[in-house]
Amino acid sequence: MRILLVLDNLSSSCGANVGIVYELTKTWIAGGNEVFCLAREDKYHELDKEKASALSGVWTFKVTEDDVLNDVTKSDKWINASPLGKATYVVSHPAFLQKLIDKKYYESSESRNEYKRQIEKLCSEHSFDSVIAVTEPYYIADALANANISNNKYVIMMDPYTNNPSTTQKARPKHLQKELHVFETSHKVFALDFVGNDMDYLPADLAQKVVTFRVPKVQKLDSKTENTQKSSDSDTNINFVYVGQLYDDIRNPELMLKLFTKLPENYILHLYGGGSEKTVAQYKEILGDRLVLHGWVSSSESIKAQKEAHVLINLNNNIKNMLPSKLIEYINTGKPILNICQIPNCPSLPYMERYPMALSVAPDQDIDEIARNLTKFAQKYKGQTADHSQIEELFADCISENVANKIIIEMKCNK
Repeated sequence: MRILLVLDNLSSSCGANVGIVYELTKTWIAGGNEVFCLAREDKYHELDKEKASALSGVWTFKVTEDDVLNDVTKSDKWINASPLGKATYVVSHPAFLQKLIDKKYYESSESRNEYKRQIEKLCSEHSFDSVIAVTEPYYIADALANANISNNKYVIMMDPYTNNPSTTQKARPKHLQKELHVFETSHKVFALDFVGNDMDYLPADLAQKVVTFRVPKVQKLDSKTENTQKSSDSDTNINFVYVGQLYDDIRNPELMLKLFTKLPENYILHLYGGGSEKTVAQYKEILGDRLVLHGWVSSSESIKAQKEAHVLINLNNNIKNMLPSKLIEYINTGKPILNICQIPNCPSLPYMERYPMALSVAPDQDIDEIARNLTKFAQKYKGQTADHSQIEELFADCISENVANKIIIEMKCNK
């Protein structure tokens, strides 16, 4: 089977969504399929030659819109400018203003139209059985939906669109119209479970096109690979580790930080990442040395911190159709997980209910009760690691190879 993947970019910093799909392609290629890729490039997202070499072929094109915007918005001068300073710059630079309006109000029509043109060009010059648009940005799926080609069209939907929390009520009807069109022109839409399960607005005939899958980030270890993820049981402290971005709105750390004011003195919280600086600073004054701020670190340092932790903390979003991808990395470690929910129908719960060493808590619980339960939990599981064979068995539907095979079987049924 010859597959054309349409991606946002294939750079070294391609993001979690593209990274997940890229891992799926390895299984497709190992199964004898040919996988090609179409992606954009700009000065901030240059093609990763190592990733490209693993594929059957890659085509890229330049998008000036991104360069014009990024040259300004990624600069220190812009980041540190006052609202008045930014407004003054915008009105005095028409080219920048035009690109900004296009991106914000017309969903990057320049990029969308160029994707459509490139898809049509490649499909006229080469033979593909299937073309798969990977979102987001959603305009990639929109470009494929509008492309005048005879190939089978599919979408891998990693984020919500109509039901995206950033979608305003005013924009929702327009988003819904686009999403319905994408579904109408697609053979199937493969969606992450918490995205696909939140599409009750779809008519029955289109809802049947949704194929859900779990986050495919559980690693399948070779039988010769030794699970070396160990933490010291002799340490008198119990070290909790959180890795990731904090937000004042969707992923507020208040409950996590407040909880540590109720825990024993030897319970230490290590934060790797950034965000919510004011809230974190307030609790740093309260907790002192019990709150260790490591800032942003390399991927290898992050992995090392997870391996050495006694308990990992997953802080969820207050959004029902978005899940921190870091949770699956935590599952891979086999370490005890404190899972902090912010809403009743948290999308992490179906994952944590299967995990052998997890404690899920919610804001409506009494914090003193949470602290008592967490103290017992940490003492019980300190130094323990679940065997990876058990993780693979419990989370077989989260193993990349299994998800990749599920998708390819669905596509071959429509061939």
